[in-house]
Amino acid sequence: MSHDLVVSNGTVVTPEQGRFEADIAADDGVVSNVAAPGTLGGDTEVDATGKYVLPGAIDPHTHHGIYREFTTDAIAESRSDLVGGVTTVGVMLSFQRGLWDEFVPTYLEEAEGRYYHDYFLTLDPTSIPDVSMVDRAIEEWGVTTFKWFPVRKDGEGPEDGSIFDGRIDDFVARLAAREESTTLAYHSENAEITTPLKEHEKASGRDEYASLVDAFPGRAEAQSMVAGSALTRQHDYDDSFYAVHISSKETANEIAALREAGYRTTGETCPHYLALTTSEADDRAKVNPPVRDERHQEVLWERVADGTISCIGTDHCPNDTDEKIGDDIWDSLWGFPGTTTMLPLILSEGVNEGRISLERAVEVTSTNTAKAWNVFPKKGTIRVGSDADLAVVDLDETKTVTTELLQSGCDYTPYEGMSVTGWPTQTIVRGEVAYEDGEVVGEAGHGEYIRRPV
Repeated sequence: MSHDLVVSNGTVVTPEQGRFEADIAADDGVVSNVAAPGTLGGDTEVDATGKYVLPGAIDPHTHHGIYREFTTDAIAESRSDLVGGVTTVGVMLSFQRGLWDEFVPTYLEEAEGRYYHDYFLTLDPTSIPDVSMVDRAIEEWGVTTFKWFPVRKDGEGPEDGSIFDGRIDDFVARLAAREESTTLAYHSENAEITTPLKEHEKASGRDEYASLVDAFPGRAEAQSMVAGSALTRQHDYDDSFYAVHISSKETANEIAALREAGYRTTGETCPHYLALTTSEADDRAKVNPPVRDERHQEVLWERVADGTISCIGTDHCPNDTDEKIGDDIWDSLWGFPGTTTMLPLILSEGVNEGRISLERAVEVTSTNTAKAWNVFPKKGTIRVGSDADLAVVDLDETKTVTTELLQSGCDYTPYEGMSVTGWPTQTIVRGEVAYEDGEVVGEAGHGEYIRRPV
């Protein structure tokens, strides 16, 4: 029997079964057979001899359409993602002004026919009516993941009022009442700490990355995360509480303490906290929370390894240098591109440096993420019936990071010039080879919107 696609003679890696030699067949976009190496034939064949075959990476934390047109980001960034083995992203519609029912249908329409890989949406409530639309978001748009920003205050939302006046309890209660699995992505920041510190740093005239770190200390992140997790526990919803972009040792250790106490909180960190430090960061790496020093980085890696931090996301926010870099660190924009380098950095700095196993790398970049964001087992694993999303990886291949290598729509990367070992040679999206040996061969529009629950 000939299959649509066969990836042959590779070492398959999944958290459930570890490593094993196998052929993987795909038909109609899904895995149809996993068999002994050299036993399957396909219309299209990829020889993975000497390489590892991983479930396609999933970046659940991206922001498309903030600084550029959404349609531009949908095409350019999903194309670039293929270079890094990413086959699915979660797009957070954050910082939008207006009600969900005003802009979600528009975004879904604009996304159709543009993404190279699959995608799902996460909604950020910015108004009181948004809270009442949770049911509609799930039932009409297939959205089961939501992001909360505790730092926003009244007056910063749309003209018809902001929900950030104590409505989080109502919001969590509505999510907890649903039978479907939902997720609350929580931006951990206590503005009562960060606001005066930021004002002090700006007034002092400091214009360096370290001043940004001093304005957003780890304790402000940790305190807010604990408060959010505790609230969800009161609603028996803490298994769906997801702390995004953990940057500090204080926060990572607090999550460890919560989990030891019986909480089910999930933690996410980002590659920039694991691969960059304050001393080497400049305005290109401005992000909230900021990149910290080696002490934080060491603890974050330990917490990735021991299971405290379950997922990797990038907080990807595409922009260009001329708009990113301002007159000083305070005037420069938040956010930078990062999805494409996610998996290679985890392989290089994690697996190849002996910090984590390859199986653990698969967990935090794919399997755990699929579970936390409600797309498992459609995504995040290699098994019959799951989508045939695969990254064929050469763990020994070393490349120097450049914008040309990443093929992004952005003209810079904070990892410029970094030597990274461990890259995909092929990226396969639902049974179609989309990236191969340095060339994107997929097509815009192959990506599909994922309605959840799957």
